[in-house]
Amino acid sequence: MLTTPKIAIIGAGPSGLTLARILYSKGLQTITVFEGEASRHVRSQGGSLDLHPTSGQLALKEGGIYDQFLKHARVEGQDLKLADRDGKVWLNVADRDTGKPEIDREKLRDILLDSLPNGIVQWGKRVKSVDVELEDERPQGLVRFEDGSQESGYDLIVGADGAWSKVRPLVTHIPPFYSGVAGIDIRLDEADTRHSEISKMVGRGSYFVFGEEERRVLLCQRNGDGSIRIYAVGSAPESWVKGPGYDFDDVEAVQKAFLNDYGSWAPEHKRIFEDLNFKEGDSITPRALYMLPVGLKWPTRVGVTLLGDAAHLMTPFAGQGVNQAMQDGMELALCILASLDDLTTAVRKYEEDMFPRAQQWTQRTWDSLQARFAPGGIAGFCTMFKDRVKKEEKAVEFKENDYIAET
Repeated sequence: MLTTPKIAIIGAGPSGLTLARILYSKGLQTITVFEGEASRHVRSQGGSLDLHPTSGQLALKEGGIYDQFLKHARVEGQDLKLADRDGKVWLNVADRDTGKPEIDREKLRDILLDSLPNGIVQWGKRVKSVDVELEDERPQGLVRFEDGSQESGYDLIVGADGAWSKVRPLVTHIPPFYSGVAGIDIRLDEADTRHSEISKMVGRGSYFVFGEEERRVLLCQRNGDGSIRIYAVGSAPESWVKGPGYDFDDVEAVQKAFLNDYGSWAPEHKRIFEDLNFKEGDSITPRALYMLPVGLKWPTRVGVTLLGDAAHLMTPFAGQGVNQAMQDGMELALCILASLDDLTTAVRKYEEDMFPRAQQWTQRTWDSLQARFAPGGIAGFCTMFKDRVKKEEKAVEFKENDYIAET
């Protein structure tokens, strides 16, 4: 009877850490998280995200760390403005709590990491490959690392290692594919003082701009550290990130290229590129967006499963990636705890529930991507938002000073 399974979690992202936290909080300590990065602060974790009540927030409650989330959650981060490229504001929703407060990705990761004792997360352990063999009908998982070392004897290996998962090939050989969208991730430091006009435009939450026929968008987010994150993305060939024709470290070249791309946009939108100053702390990161096929599934395999982006990579256009990843971690943890002596049954139950849920959200994300870059996208988004408020968020009532353009 297997009552204390040995579990390897590959990847210290939201899904893997959620799984680890819930298992640990319920008394299962024979778990190890292997992370390839050298430390928690080796790179930026990205911008802000909203955690939803029935997924991300519920996972934190299950792990007993919801109170830590509340200390850092920003209700005002739910403010939303939607504009077109000419600066016309189509949607302005402020000063209300929709139950989905914002939190910086880095702070969320810190909450999860700080909830685990030293030693559970092993840093600097970049995975080279994994294998699972059966001995007396019991799985024996093996993890090989880039440094030449290896760890073995795992009853379950969980791939929570993102888009380019080293674990995924054990269950499917279908790789991510390019979504057709690429651009730059801009971080404007000290926004209130150094970029005051942009700060005023973005407000306390998010400011989205649709380019429609130009197939470009600006997605601007206020972060809790005083910075503003802006994703300037659009339709582009996959090769663009590796060979745009200029150096991403050359701020003048970047400004010239993007001011050309956004040349017909309103002055307040072009100011985003004009204000870039790498010497004062601003930065950019090129991004190409990938996804896994909608509806991807695989037969349950003994001794291995996937979470988050490793299982259902999607673009950010529905705001579901981290929420679904954390729900994965929570649901797998609960399945394991309910079936400690039969992990194959636990994994099968988790996957049977995860596949349709993932299909629903990857399809919605794909539909949202298509709408953002199509004529009439801004009107469609406004209609969708109003319908969502009516159907899913009935407690939210619009104030008289909220402005929603007629569609």
